[in-house]
Amino acid sequence: MTTNTDRTRANLYPQRLGWWAIAFGSALVLLAAAWLEPDSRGYGTHTQLGLPPCGFLLLTGAPCPGCGLTTAFAHGIRGDWVAAVSANPLGLALFVAVCASVPIGITAGWRGWSLDAVIERFALNRWALALGTGAVAIWVARFSSAL
Repeated sequence: MTTNTDRTRANLYPQRLGWWAIAFGSALVLLAAAWLEPDSRGYGTHTQLGLPPCGFLLLTGAPCPGCGLTTAFAHGIRGDWVAAVSANPLGLALFVAVCASVPIGITAGWRGWSLDAVIERFALNRWALALGTGAVAIWVARFSSAL
């Protein structure tokens, strides 16, 4: 006989797998950052993964908002915060967010938390707004300084 508790647990499996996938994916990103050698130019580290150079940078001479993110992660995983911020100020903030998503993902999956519960518990809507605003501000500053 199936009880309401059994049905509730069964409904949590996709949710839990999603959280664990977030934790696992974030851990893979951190492992990749540890494997990569930060580019001394402050950008271009992603080419070690076989990715092409930044097309925006090649066309305009100005860095895109993502230029230096991989380099910032490679510096961040080594604890070189100054070099990470120098590569991309947003990169260090995203690095911290990815680091935090590993334990949050594991805990949310283990406890069966909903996305709404995690957003409320950790005020993620405010953090997302701050990161988005920071990304726009950094891009405007980088683009205008390259002109």
